[in-house]
Amino acid sequence: MGDPPQPDDALEAAAPALWAALSPLGRRLRMPANFLPQQTAEARGKRFNATIGQITDGHGRAVPLPTVAAALAGLSEEGRSRALLYSPVEGLLELRQRWRARQRRGQPEDRPSSLPLATGGVVHALSLAAQLFAAEGRPVLLQAPPPAEHPAVLGLRTGARLVPVDGLGKRPCDPQPLAAALRALADGEPALVALRLPAAADEAPPSPQERSTLVKVLFAAAARRPVVVLVDDLWELEPGGAGGSLFWDLAGRHPSLVPLKVDGADGRLGYPGARIGFLTLPFPPDSVAAREVENKVKLLLRAEIGSPSAASQMVLLAALADL
Repeated sequence: MGDPPQPDDALEAAAPALWAALSPLGRRLRMPANFLPQQTAEARGKRFNATIGQITDGHGRAVPLPTVAAALAGLSEEGRSRALLYSPVEGLLELRQRWRARQRRGQPEDRPSSLPLATGGVVHALSLAAQLFAAEGRPVLLQAPPPAEHPAVLGLRTGARLVPVDGLGKRPCDPQPLAAALRALADGEPALVALRLPAAADEAPPSPQERSTLVKVLFAAAARRPVVVLVDDLWELEPGGAGGSLFWDLAGRHPSLVPLKVDGADGRLGYPGARIGFLTLPFPPDSVAAREVENKVKLLLRAEIGSPSAASQMVLLAALADL
């Protein structure tokens, strides 16, 4: 009998283009067996449990300081308890489900998307995606001029070679320089493209014709190499509307084209103080590819922030009931 299949073997088989485009760090990320502390079982049945950095009453409910509880008085008792305890590393399941439903307004059932992973803000979601795919010396194509944070997020920590592309960051949007930049890459080299369209809150998104041309450019490039597109939806218009995310034009449309959607509470929801962003993959929630990439992102999340703010997630969850 041979060795059992490894998680990355399953990922390579399920999503070969994504696997080919992963950075060396992205390939090294593997969930360890002891990913989370195991002290919880030791405290089961005790009156209080403070073994994992939080205090519960023996029944899983938080034991808060009165001043903290008062600040969250608008939440239900259960919601307040959830807000005061650790969030799962990937975010609260109910919020992830609610955010996915919001993202998918107007999208057909067969258009693939994962459960979004909650992060420490939109820029943090972009940073996690960059770490998965950007690497020392690897070219990253971005708008010229780029959004202010893109150069640092995409290049500073990864060592990637940033390639500004004229035409994408200006009005009207001209995708043809992107086509030339993609053709100039070495044969077979994976391409990483970062786009924020519109680039500012008061800017109109590309016209339908401009958008159609941009999609055709990306499809043509994917015929020659794996193409990963980081779709930064900080200023996305209402989901399901005419100015909806470019992610939906690309997800599941070509086996060598891998879009990742970055969004969150910062932009048009007007809640940047929450520091809650989301990273969404172009795979069904129960797929091998979604599970294995999610495990890699969870390892990065655990290493960087431990887990996203439960209090912010609960406030956002309450707000989404009215949106």
